[in-house]
Amino acid sequence: MHSRWRRVCSTPIVAALAFSTSSAAPVALEPRDSAIPRFYEKATYDLGSLIDLGLATHPATRAAWFQARAAAAAVGEARAPYYPKITAGFEGGSDQWYTPSANAPDNFRREQATTIFSLEYLLLDFGRRAAEVQRTLAALDAAGLTYERKLQKVVFDVQRAYFAHEAALQRLAAAAAMLEASRMADQTIKKEVTTGLSATPDLLAAQKNLLEADYERESAEALVRTTLGNLCVAAGLPANSPLKVTGSNLPASTAGLRESAGKLIESAIASRPDLAARAADVRAREAATRRSRADFLPEVRLEGKYAYSAFEYDARAGKVHGSYAEDLNGYGAFLVAKWDLFDGLERVSRLKKKNAEEQASREDLDQARLDATRDVWTAYQDNLSAAARVDYAEGFVASAEESFKATRKAYDTGLATVAEFSEAAGQLALARSIRADAVAGYSTSLAALAFAAGMPPVKEQGKWEGGKRKSE
Repeated sequence: MHSRWRRVCSTPIVAALAFSTSSAAPVALEPRDSAIPRFYEKATYDLGSLIDLGLATHPATRAAWFQARAAAAAVGEARAPYYPKITAGFEGGSDQWYTPSANAPDNFRREQATTIFSLEYLLLDFGRRAAEVQRTLAALDAAGLTYERKLQKVVFDVQRAYFAHEAALQRLAAAAAMLEASRMADQTIKKEVTTGLSATPDLLAAQKNLLEADYERESAEALVRTTLGNLCVAAGLPANSPLKVTGSNLPASTAGLRESAGKLIESAIASRPDLAARAADVRAREAATRRSRADFLPEVRLEGKYAYSAFEYDARAGKVHGSYAEDLNGYGAFLVAKWDLFDGLERVSRLKKKNAEEQASREDLDQARLDATRDVWTAYQDNLSAAARVDYAEGFVASAEESFKATRKAYDTGLATVAEFSEAAGQLALARSIRADAVAGYSTSLAALAFAAGMPPVKEQGKWEGGKRKSE
């Protein structure tokens, strides 16, 4: 009997089962591409390199990428029913039982090993498979478009954080200049007090101004650290990363930037990846509704089976006893039709559910389009307001610079006091700080307008050098 077991277990079907079981090892995740940008502590990053870093390493973009890959795999899963289904199985063991008989029970003891090979092929399903494939393809489109929108969101977050950090650096520079002017005024007044040219209240006022300047500088340094941490997170790095950022000088004029804004507004369209993803979701819901309707129709499939069985048994019927051993091959082929006639209204309820979900997705698309028009309109108005604030800030800086030059000239000739000189320096530092905030706000509004319109980020066409824009 043992030889029969060995013969059965050595058949191709059992060998294939054993091989597939032994080779079923966990699949490791793919390692990250070594060519993608990496963070280097000694490197210095500008806005472009920070965007590249964020797109490559930010968890949001990687999550969206794997979700798109999952959607692509779902398409393959939906197409699988178009192919035949082939299965293999094995049954082996022994049993002892009886069969009732008029004279006496027929007792038997049996040992058996059977391998089974079956094939199943769906011939006709009245649109079930086609609807499911269409649904997964629409879901794949939605996942790809969502991934694109995630990339735009990361780009916008990096731009916004970068501009905020630039404004903080400019504010720190203004606070440092103010501190230096206050310290010089304090030292000058101290000397004048000893010579009797200034009074004690002047010295107290100078010391007060010096403390305020120290406070403003410390606040500016804290803001620089905070904005740098925000920039690190936007680029997909921990907030405490030792990120080094290249600073850019403020332009002497922003007219060139406003020209770029006009072109951006003219090319803005009401088409964004997230809206296209919503439309793809509507198509997926429509396919799901068609799939539910197809459930009311029958299925026709072809089924085939082949089995090889090796068995041996001992049987006793009354006083008759005997043993028998045999190998058998069996097969069969059938055309099977299945039609669910009543299921407790499960299909009716499922169809109603799919119809409602389809209508809800259409309404969500309409709402998203309304929100998009609001986003573009709001970003457009913010951009106009930011441009006006830059004009005011530039006028403030020009006025403060003229006042500072005149006050310094008067101070050098003895026609202005140290307090007046310190006040002019403070106003100049304040004007530069306001201009830094205004320019950062304007740059952010440009990025927000591009993001609201679903456009790729506008690449810088040149540099500011010597108060004029120089083409690269």
